[in-house]
Amino acid sequence: MSVPTIPGIESLWLKTLGDPRICVAVLDGPVDKSHPCFNEAQLTQLQTLIPGIPNQGWASQHGTHVTSIIFGQQGSSVQGIAPNCRGLIVPIFSDGKGEKLVSSSQIDLARAITQAVEQGANVINISGGQLIGTPESDQLLANAVRLCQERNVLIVAAAGNDGCECLHLPAALKSVLAVGAMDSQGNPLDFSNWGETYQTQGILAPGENILGAKPDGGTALKSGTSFAAPIVSGIVALLLSIQLQRG
Repeated sequence: MSVPTIPGIESLWLKTLGDPRICVAVLDGPVDKSHPCFNEAQLTQLQTLIPGIPNQGWASQHGTHVTSIIFGQQGSSVQGIAPNCRGLIVPIFSDGKGEKLVSSSQIDLARAITQAVEQGANVINISGGQLIGTPESDQLLANAVRLCQERNVLIVAAAGNDGCECLHLPAALKSVLAVGAMDSQGNPLDFSNWGETYQTQGILAPGENILGAKPDGGTALKSGTSFAAPIVSGIVALLLSIQLQRG
């Protein structure tokens, strides 16, 4: 599925392609900003403990794909949802064995969230996390999430791909919007996590065969809650843009 085929997106685009005063931070792997779909995109990469140099590894593939779903430019091979919004790239994932990401610690995630807020993010997309037994976090992460509440910054986080009634951090935290994955018919995908916690703070978005950019300049189709989350983040950015433009 490509972004232009998402139901209702064309109607939103008639109102706005995004406002550069609205900033979406992508906390993910390194992003290949040289991909043609990012030509003229307003992307700034912040320095973190993770090297931000893109390569052909899984972290860069993941980060580039997720970012393109939001910021891919009109008329390019990957059209993103909010191409005219401003983007902050905050690398937090590194390569693991095989097609796996090494997630950041809760402390590093807290630092990245705080950094994004301080740099003016209105929306923070986190397409990753870790399984937890209870919806509790390290105090530093709780403080960072509270900072977002105080600054009216929305955290959008993937619910996880474990296919179980289980909690995924940070998606399970209060005030975080958890995103599960559905197919083109609106049915939850088998791998998408679920649970009582998500019933009051969760939403489903397309997450099957989502078109995105590859670090080598090409494109790929990927499935997962990781690729449903940026669809929600992008739509939130468009709605904020409309609100801002209307005054």
